[in-house]
Amino acid sequence: MQEKFKQQMKAYRKKRMKVDNTPFMPSDGIVYVMNTLNPTEKIKAEIINKSVKQHREVITHLACPECGNSMDWDGNWEAFICLKHGKKAIYEIANKD
Repeated sequence: MQEKFKQQMKAYRKKRMKVDNTPFMPSDGIVYVMNTLNPTEKIKAEIINKSVKQHREVITHLACPECGNSMDWDGNWEAFICLKHGKKAIYEIANKD
């Protein structure tokens, strides 16, 4: 019995430590991104694909502001990444203000 309790507590602690960096859709539906190399300007991004998770809309793909190709979400970078350029372009989601 004690061993089962230890196992459950270990799983519970592991679940609590897990960070959720899911890109949820803003309430107004307009997404702004900023280039990590030039964080001063905020660019309005076009949403290509979205899904529903926990009764909230999640952004799965955005259009790249430079080339227009689809960008994928990378959980390690916590940003959208476009690999179609000469170097990797990383765009973070930014607030409107």
